[in-house]
Amino acid sequence: MVKIFRKLRQKNLTNNKFSKYLIYAIGEIVLVVVGILIALYINNQNTEKQDTISLNGYLHNIAENIKSDQINLEQISTFRDSSVMGSKFFMKMVEQDLTSQYTSYFSKYFNFNPWLDETFQSNQSGFEALKNSGFLNKIQQTQLETELYKYYSLVEKIKEEEQSLNNFMEEMEYDMYKNNIVQRTKPLIRKLFQSKASEKDMDELQQILNYPAFLGSHSRNAGTSYMNVLYDQLSENADHLLKEIDIITKD
Repeated sequence: MVKIFRKLRQKNLTNNKFSKYLIYAIGEIVLVVVGILIALYINNQNTEKQDTISLNGYLHNIAENIKSDQINLEQISTFRDSSVMGSKFFMKMVEQDLTSQYTSYFSKYFNFNPWLDETFQSNQSGFEALKNSGFLNKIQQTQLETELYKYYSLVEKIKEEEQSLNNFMEEMEYDMYKNNIVQRTKPLIRKLFQSKASEKDMDELQQILNYPAFLGSHSRNAGTSYMNVLYDQLSENADHLLKEIDIITKD
């Protein structure tokens, strides 16, 4: 088409028909501009398509991270339930001097004792990759952005709460090791399970269980049911976030 306009323009110049030449020249310019606009549109469409593919890739990774988180949430929730239950059992046992319950406590609940450094481990690699990619602006002011920040803000809150709890337990545990409480406890528990604990052994074990750091650890742990409330909330947020990701990636 441009070649046709060029020939007509040259013909009109030869015949001194300047007005027609001008029209054809303008037409040629318009065609070039339209061609450029079409090329830009196609390029933009291709770029947008590639950006969508890239964004969906990041969102897919986040979805996989969250599914992994949900498994970890279930495990930590189960542990926390048993640990809180064990500490409540312990507090009642000590407060009421139920020495007959010692065997039950150590056999049933001690595997979930407060000094185990169990925490919720969230995989945030997908979210961090999205933030570093520059594609986060593609979902600004959307429900997906809201759910993303709601989820990972709660992850940080849980991390802080667990860190506070574990720091306290570490201090209590250090106190018990420093004062030889842990070292004295192990042989007494062994005798208890072997039914070889004497009255003196039971008195010593009772004294140990009433040691301030031992008692304080269980008292603090017994009141951590709120952690499971946070875990349940995070699990609910995870479901909402996965739903939003599914909506975006299917569009």
